[in-house]
Amino acid sequence: MGLSRAWRWLRPACVVAVVALAGCGGPGSETSRTAPQVAPAARPASVPGAGLAAPVQGDAQVMGMLAAFEQNEIDLAQQAIARQLGGDAETFARGMLRDHQRALEQVQQRSPQETEQSRALRARGQATAASVDMEDDTGQFRNAFLRAAAADYGDALKMMDAEWLPAASSDDTRAYLSGVRKRLAHGYEQAYSLVSTR
Repeated sequence: MGLSRAWRWLRPACVVAVVALAGCGGPGSETSRTAPQVAPAARPASVPGAGLAAPVQGDAQVMGMLAAFEQNEIDLAQQAIARQLGGDAETFARGMLRDHQRALEQVQQRSPQETEQSRALRARGQATAASVDMEDDTGQFRNAFLRAAAADYGDALKMMDAEWLPAASSDDTRAYLSGVRKRLAHGYEQAYSLVSTR
């Protein structure tokens, strides 16, 4: 088969591939695995250890949950940095620390309200960090840290869609949370890719 004939056969396949790739957005886009699936009304998110507590209500309580999440990720990142992991895992941890410190400052300007649910989320994060810290071997700690970060981001995306976005009472908070959701989706994809290369 000549080159020009082969190109006639390959051209439609190339066009389909380009169109398909163009439709694949970044993390959190409608075509990604982290696409938004926002519930019509706030309900408890199905995440491990969350229990069946009533969902939070209103902007201040949602911000309280987000503040707890941001602090959990700061603690987890600081723990990883202290272990001097090196390589991609340490680069990820340093970026994670910077992003969540900045995010926590923004959340604190939005008058977060501490609730039973936010205290439970904070306790869950502390338990995760303690569990990860039990790994003495550097390689095992690295893997535990990356798995914990990926799981935390995944669970936060579930809470965002099931509870936080539906419970937000103002357009400003919903717009802010939509931006946060994109950041969380990006963090999830980063952590997930590092886990999958181990």
